[in-house]
Amino acid sequence: MRICVKIIQASSYFHPHVGGIETHVRELSYTLQELGHEVIVLCAAIPPSKSYELVNGIAVHRFPALDFPYVPYMRSLPRRIRRFSADVVHSHYPPPFIAHGVVRGLPRLPHVLTYHCDAEVPDSIASLRIPNTCRALVQQANERFYVRPILRNVDQIIATTKSYAESSALLRGFQYRIIPNGVRLADFDAPTEGENDERRPKQILFVGRLTSVKGINYLIEAARIILRYHDDATFLIVGSGEEQSKLKALAKGYEHRIRFCGNVSKGALVVLYKTSTVVVLPSFSRLEAFGVVLLEAMACQTPVIASRIPGVLDVVGVGGLLVTPRDPQSIANAVIEMLENPKKARLIGKRGRKLVEDKYDWKVVAKQILEAYANVAESSGRPSGGL
Repeated sequence: MRICVKIIQASSYFHPHVGGIETHVRELSYTLQELGHEVIVLCAAIPPSKSYELVNGIAVHRFPALDFPYVPYMRSLPRRIRRFSADVVHSHYPPPFIAHGVVRGLPRLPHVLTYHCDAEVPDSIASLRIPNTCRALVQQANERFYVRPILRNVDQIIATTKSYAESSALLRGFQYRIIPNGVRLADFDAPTEGENDERRPKQILFVGRLTSVKGINYLIEAARIILRYHDDATFLIVGSGEEQSKLKALAKGYEHRIRFCGNVSKGALVVLYKTSTVVVLPSFSRLEAFGVVLLEAMACQTPVIASRIPGVLDVVGVGGLLVTPRDPQSIANAVIEMLENPKKARLIGKRGRKLVEDKYDWKVVAKQILEAYANVAESSGRPSGGL
């Protein structure tokens, strides 16, 4: 008989906040629940939300927080989480405070941590340039006072790709297990009622937050090159963020071909994936350690183009092409290759879909995570028969 195991998912952000880690925690929580386990989520109340609510059967507890950009600070966090009990806790880094709060607040609870990426301070946020000295000081303080103490006090570290983990100075010297992010294939296989999801020739798609580290400026520069050869190509930029005004200014004069779509519904996003010729992810920073949008595109049999950076290069595999980071010409060459070789694009798209089915379906990924939970439960002396 399967035992219902109680699992805490501790993440600085959760729905309705939008982001890659938020999506990971949400989909993992739903899958664990479907497998018969009880899940509660601990997170910051950003944007302002109810302190407690059920979200599709998941109990979500939100704590008051100071809304520092990308680093919500939750006051008295260890004290706040001591009242929770579970069989295992799974925290998600970065940002550091939620995992640090779990380490201090629930020191005897078996603790698994997913290390999503290094906490690299970007060169700029919107129009504000961050001096290199300040960036270095913040990163050093984070490493000394938060990251290393956290990593030393968890029972299992999960990294999402081998190349990223091996290239991370912070993970060096720690034992970790590779378990990737996942995607819910059913969300991309459902019929899109009232929508024509046939491929639209020469539609190029970007999906993500409009931040400097995503490299969208290089995609816009590449678009100018591509339009010299394919003046009927269309570039759709989906998402919002602090770089929006700056990017729109960069695309001035090309508004009829480079369109900013803002945030769209999940259903509309699926249609965009299915109708696009290619999806481009031009990120260049270590803050992009995986690229869930790549899995979403490949689930729709859409080929992807992404920067050759640690983590991302593992994900792309046979499902797309890799380009030189921060190089508009390299991006343009890859996009033109897909536009001018539709048979090759279709073949790559099919290979990407097969890759997702075999390796990245949440049903596959969740079983690996449950194995990690069982291992830490056994090492702590707790029963693991339900995991």
